[in-house]
Order: sequence, then C-alpha cells, then structure tokens
Amino acid sequence: MNILSHNLTKKTAAHLVIVSSLCFSSFGVIADPLSDLLSNVKSELKAERVHNQQREAEFKSSLQKQTQLQKEADAEVAAQIAKRDQLKSDFDKNEVKLTELNELLTRRTGDLGELFGVFKQMAGDVQSNLYDSLTSLEMPERKQSIDILASRKEVPRIEEMTKLWTLMLDEIQASGSISRFDAQVVKPSGSHYQAEVTRIGTFNVVANDVFLNYLPENEQLVEFARQPSSQYRDSAEALSKASSGEEVPFAIDPSRGVLLSLLVQSPNLMERIEQGKEVGYAILGLLAIGMLIVLQRLFELKRIGGGIKRQLKDLEHFDEGNPLGRALGVYYSSSHLEVDVLSKKLEEVIIKDINEIKKGLPLIKVLAAVAPLMGLLGTVTGMIGTFQAITLFGTGDPKLMAGGISQALVTTVLGLVAAIPLLLSHSVLSSRAQTLTKILSEQAAGMVASQAEKMAAGKKA
Repeated sequence: MNILSHNLTKKTAAHLVIVSSLCFSSFGVIADPLSDLLSNVKSELKAERVHNQQREAEFKSSLQKQTQLQKEADAEVAAQIAKRDQLKSDFDKNEVKLTELNELLTRRTGDLGELFGVFKQMAGDVQSNLYDSLTSLEMPERKQSIDILASRKEVPRIEEMTKLWTLMLDEIQASGSISRFDAQVVKPSGSHYQAEVTRIGTFNVVANDVFLNYLPENEQLVEFARQPSSQYRDSAEALSKASSGEEVPFAIDPSRGVLLSLLVQSPNLMERIEQGKEVGYAILGLLAIGMLIVLQRLFELKRIGGGIKRQLKDLEHFDEGNPLGRALGVYYSSSHLEVDVLSKKLEEVIIKDINEIKKGLPLIKVLAAVAPLMGLLGTVTGMIGTFQAITLFGTGDPKLMAGGISQALVTTVLGLVAAIPLLLSHSVLSSRAQTLTKILSEQAAGMVASQAEKMAAGKKA
C-alpha cells in the first residue's frame, strides 16, 4: 500500500508540474482553456483513484483467498498426517495380530501338514495313472479335475479330498468294465479313420479284430504294425460283436500293452526259418525228401501187408501180386523137388521180397542221422558269425550278435525237428517191415516142413 501511494504522489506531482509549465508558458492566454485543462486533470486523477481503489480491493480479496487456501491446505496436510499415523498404527497392530494368527495356524495345522503331503502324493499318483489310462479316452474331463487337485498349494478341503476319492473309485470301477465308444484310430501308414472301439478295462482296446495301442502323450489310438496270431484276433472280433451279458473268452494283457507289443514283435514261423539261412533251408529240404520217402514206403508196406493178409486167408490159391503168394507159387510148382532144393528156391524168392520190403529204410536212417549234424553245422557257422561281430564291433550292442546266435539256435532246432520225425518214421517202418518179414519166414519154414513131411511119408510108403 505504501508503494502504491508513493506512485500516485509522484504521478500527481508530475501532472502539477505540467500544468504549471503550461500556465507559465501560456500567460496572457484566455482563462477558459486552462479551466478545461484543470477539470480534465482532476477527472483523470479521480478516475485513476477509483481504479487504484478497485485494484487495491481486488488485491485484498485475492490475499484473503490465498490465506483461506493456505489454511485449507494446512488442514488437509494435518489430516493426512493424522491418517498416516493411524494407518501406521493399524499396520503395526495387524502385523502383530498376523504373527499371532500364523503361529496359531501352524500349531493347529501340525497334523494337517502331514495330511497335505499324503494328499499331494496321492493326487500326483492318480494324475499319472489317469494320464496313462485307457479310460481317459472316454472321460477326458477327468484330466482337468486331477490337474487342479495335483496343483493344490494349500491344505485340501473336504470337497477336494472327496473329489480325489471319487476319481480313484471311478478308475477302479472302469478297470473292471468293458465298454464301447467311437474314437479316431490311426493306421500304421498315418491315415485316420473313425471306428467303434471296445475297451477291456484298462488293459486292452480293440476295433473289431484289430488290436490298438494307446499313446497317452498324443492321446491317440494306433494300430499295431504287426497283429498277434489269428486266435487272438478271432477272440477280439468275437468280443467286439458280443451282446450285453454274453461271455466271450479273451486274453488280456496285464501289463497294459507292453507284453502285447513284445508279442507282436516276435518272429513268426517263416521268419524263424529265414534266420537259419542256407543251412536251415538245406535241413528243411532234407526233411522234405525224407518224409516223401517215408510216405512212399508207408503206402507200399501197407499195400504189401494187405496182400499178405488176404493171402493168409486162402493158402490154397496163391496170388503172385504179393510176396506170400509168390512163395506159395514156388512151393506148389516145386512140390516134387527135394527139401533142400525147395528151401533154396523159397529162400531166393523171400530174400528178394524182403529186400523190396526194406527198401528205403537205410536211407531214412541216414537222413535222420545227418539232420542233427547239419544243425550242428549251422550252430558252428552261426557262432563264427557272432564272434566276428564281437571282433569288429565289440559287445556294446547285443543286436549285432543276435543274427549269428539266432542262426545257431534255429539250425539246431531245425536239425532236431528233422531228425525226430525221420527217426520215429524209420522205427515204425522197420517194425512193419520186420513183421512182414517174420510172416514170410514163418510161412516159408512151414512150407519146407510140409514138404519134408510129404517126402518122409512117401519114403515110408
């Protein structure tokens, strides 16, 4: 305010100096213009005074507002400081209370901690079983439920423990049931098709007569590249077509596909034979030749034996189509000869027929003896190949030695397979030949004795 008054005084003095100068410079001029000038100066001074008063009033009003705002800001700061102090006090109290509650929780959940550990372990085991189980194909929603339970970080609630128990019971119930449902099946070639599959508990799954393998990582059913033997496929087809309540025999895989995958990988008969290589094929050729000889001799001995039996029923009329008939023919045609001569003639005929009866038997016996020797040859060659593989590649990979060992074992088996039937066949044929030979010898001896009696009776007469 002092500054403002000082400014106004200086400005008024300036106006007075100007007016005085005008007055002095205009001395002698008419008084009316001076009056007008003085009036203008006074009016301007008055207007300026009013303007200054207005500005002073505005300044005072602004100062009051600023003072009021400062008071309000100070009050707000004081309120916030008080609120801060109150919140800090509440925080400290809550910290103490939280510590007390945590200690109380730790004491009260001492036994529940062990329960949580058991629950966590059981949930993990059930999760692993459900992910690998065939039942997940029908009930995929169970995976989401068990994932939530297995990822639980707090002590489980009653509802969650009940849910885990329910999932376990559902899996137990499904493991003993058979169900049919539609699913997508992948062929070994990679193509897909939709089919009705039959799930046998948690052990096997089949589609008609095709055994399927479940891949849990891809959640896919894949056909085995090699299927089991026909008897298993027939049982799978019968099970797929069986009606509700019908009993069908079916062999399950308790290892859930492991044994079945190994079973289908086992070589069949032809593959086993191929493992014997050249020696194996030679043994089989020997067996084929021997069995052809056996069949031929068996048929021939049966024919000869039949003819002898028919001839034994009628010794008065001989048939030269059989050995006994030919012996009777010699006997009747040489009944007038001496006993020694007749005996020589009968012996000649019978020896010829006996040689015919025993024809081929020595060859069968030789083949039966050669077959195991050839098997031994294959064993030796297979072991030689095995030792060569060991020399070149070491014993790190057993598959490198498997070929030679397989050849050794397969040729041994083939040699025994060939020798056993040939040896048994030789025994049977030898027994039959010996029986027929005995009949011929007895009948020849009877003929000679009869001739001797006739000669003795003639001499007496």
